[in-house]
Amino acid sequence: MSTHKVTGTSSFRNMNSFSDILEERRHSSDVAWITREWNPIRTVRDAQATNPIDVRKAVLNSMRIKEVIKELSQERGIAPEVLYKEVEEQLTEIGHNRQISIVRWIGLFVTKVLKKTCSNLMVNEEAISKLKSSMGNTPVIFAPSHRSYADFILMAYICFHYSIEIPCVAAGVDFMAMWLMGTLLRDCCAFFMRRQFSGDKLYYTVFSEYVQTLICQGTAPVEFFIEGTRSRSAKSLVPKFGFLSMALEPFLTGQIPDVLVVPINISYDRILEEKLFSYELLGVPKPRESTSGLIKALNALDEKYGKIYADFGEAISVRDFLKSHMFQRSSHSMGPIHLQSLSDQEMSMIRILSHQIVRSQQQISVLSPFHLVAVILNNNLLTNGTFDMQLSELVKEVAWFRSVIEMFGATVDISGDVEICVREALHVHKSLITLLPDGGVQLKAVHTPGTKVDVSRLKGHALLDDTMNRAVPLLMLQHYVNPTLHFLANPAMITTVMQHLEPSGEISRDNLFPRYQLVRGMLSHEFVMHKTWEEKDFDEALRVLDLVNIVETTSAGLLSLGNHRKLQVLLCNVLHPFFAGYLALSQTLAQVCGEARPERLVLCEAQRRVEMGLKSGEVSHPAALSLDGLSCGLQALVSVGAIHKIRRGEEVLYVANLKELKVVTEHLETLVALHGMDHKWSWQQLELHQSLPAKL
Repeated sequence: MSTHKVTGTSSFRNMNSFSDILEERRHSSDVAWITREWNPIRTVRDAQATNPIDVRKAVLNSMRIKEVIKELSQERGIAPEVLYKEVEEQLTEIGHNRQISIVRWIGLFVTKVLKKTCSNLMVNEEAISKLKSSMGNTPVIFAPSHRSYADFILMAYICFHYSIEIPCVAAGVDFMAMWLMGTLLRDCCAFFMRRQFSGDKLYYTVFSEYVQTLICQGTAPVEFFIEGTRSRSAKSLVPKFGFLSMALEPFLTGQIPDVLVVPINISYDRILEEKLFSYELLGVPKPRESTSGLIKALNALDEKYGKIYADFGEAISVRDFLKSHMFQRSSHSMGPIHLQSLSDQEMSMIRILSHQIVRSQQQISVLSPFHLVAVILNNNLLTNGTFDMQLSELVKEVAWFRSVIEMFGATVDISGDVEICVREALHVHKSLITLLPDGGVQLKAVHTPGTKVDVSRLKGHALLDDTMNRAVPLLMLQHYVNPTLHFLANPAMITTVMQHLEPSGEISRDNLFPRYQLVRGMLSHEFVMHKTWEEKDFDEALRVLDLVNIVETTSAGLLSLGNHRKLQVLLCNVLHPFFAGYLALSQTLAQVCGEARPERLVLCEAQRRVEMGLKSGEVSHPAALSLDGLSCGLQALVSVGAIHKIRRGEEVLYVANLKELKVVTEHLETLVALHGMDHKWSWQQLELHQSLPAKL
């Protein structure tokens, strides 16, 4: 397969500012390091040090708590003393502790684990230095990406290493119930939140007041995951606004002059949960969090997980952010602070800020060599119907694709000999990819046939064992394709649209833009794309596509496809599984949603249709089976008016707008037919290297 030289220049970052903080640990005493004198920088240097007990007392005695207790006492006919006792119990459930001795000894354990399982922990030290110089005058919120349970630990570990106060981190209440682990997390500054509490006014008030007290009085950063949960697909999730709105309320109501929000990205060469995530995406429910489950997971620490990358983005001053959007916060100056609530305009600004945080996380991510390997192998499957590649060919393709994706703005950790980097990547992922003696590269069978699953707990269709055998490893591979899509999605949308132009093959920029908008609208939930940025993203994607010879400008000022057919095919292929899943979903909705149907039924039927399509050759990739993708498809179809979402109590129902759904379905049929594969391939003929997979 030939390579295509990319011309032009790019402004991509390099890895020079990253340092491996495990290197020193491999050559000096861990005990001496963990027990050293530690004087961390605080968010506000001159603030009086507060302890967790002070925070709880401040919440209990706040005017807002007094007001809500007075209100609920009258509504429910309950004595205020009873409600105060309930508040105290909730604060005991929520509240964090700060036991530095526990932090130190857990840090020692984490150091030993990291040195055993990871080759490097790469941290952008220039970004850390810049962050520390900006701290000391205003509250700070850390907003890391969330790809693994390890994110909690790594954030605290990095802060300890660089003498930054250990953040108070919001954790799900599930962890609190874990024997011993709940206590250890709490002692390491975790505070706990229930998964749902919008209907409980007292708990909502107590929790929001707790968060705001940490912001106003605390001397440590407050940390939360803006995506709300781990991303099983390794793509960014649509941000949740609730926690951020709570945290910013003290600023918006004039209690503090500013808040700094720091987007953080933690990227993994390989994640511990890769196999479990594939099962979850196929509908197998995740195991409940438990200490025994954690102990079992420690068995996986005998394997190697390569490099971890942590980068801290530019701190966002909320005051400056609102000024740049011509927003004033004077509306709260007329009444008591504890009676204030955020306006619709303020919530709208918080939504934009939330998307900006996620966008920043994406921009500072780091791609490992295996991310590129995954794209090339996946593309080979969709183009040629096989994974069969020789190592020499794979290395050549990775080198080519690296030059392309760096032009698109990605940071790739490949230096020196590309073959050495690829071999190291394959070694880290040897549980998924086999390097054969003849130099061939082959995907492994990792599903355990006959694995018992409680069908009553399935979130989707009960897939056949044969389907699971092929789908699980392919979804594991797709997990490493997905982080590249933050850089490829917009150029891929334009390329896909331009594959279906009029016979002349030419189009004006103004006529291309609405077609791009239509595709982007369908994928906006999949790739977290805010509507206000669509024209800017469109122009930037066109600029890059011009650099790589995908799009050319004719003498008449029109746009046409260039001669880089190889890259055109790859860009169409990366979006194909999503379009295929959405098409199956649209066809399912047309059949079953003439009347309102529950979400689970719709997802089950869509999965069943995709499974049938895989067998017949109509669907080319099992990523279309992903419940995560199908759920994004439902949201997209709601946003374009093809279906209507109805809530009846706790149940979510969908009913089709058949006329609009037909238009969308026809458009998806066109997009699916245009992907780069030249022939249908047989799902049954996909060859996997047979090994003895570990049990789930």
